[in-house]
Amino acid sequence: MLTRRLLTAICGASVGMALLATPAQGASTNCNVNASADYVSCLSLNNPVQEVAKANSSTGLPYRFKLLRSSDGATWGYWEWTSTQYHVIGLNLSGLITGQFDNRGSGNPSSFYIELA
Repeated sequence: MLTRRLLTAICGASVGMALLATPAQGASTNCNVNASADYVSCLSLNNPVQEVAKANSSTGLPYRFKLLRSSDGATWGYWEWTSTQYHVIGLNLSGLITGQFDNRGSGNPSSFYIELA
C-alpha cells in the first residue's frame, strides 16, 4: 500500500516530466503573396529553432523564402523551391526573426504556409 507521501512524490514527478516534454511554443499562418511582388513579410517569432515553408498551390511555384532580422538587417537564405511539399529547416537564431516569401509563380495572389517554432 502506497503511503500518502510516496503517492504525492510520484504524482509530482509525473507532472514534472510532462512539463519537460512540452514542445516549444511556435506560430503558424497562411499568407497571400502576389506574383513578382518581391519579398513579403508573413510571420515573426523571437529566437526560432525551426521553420516550415510550403506553397499551398502550384500557382505559387517556384517561390523563394528567406529569413530577416530587422534589428540589424541580417538575412538567411534565400531558399528556392519548386514543389508544394513542406520544407523544414532547423535554425539557431536570436532576436525577432521574420519569414518572407517571394512568389515567382503566376498566382495573384498565391497562398503560402509558414510555421516558426
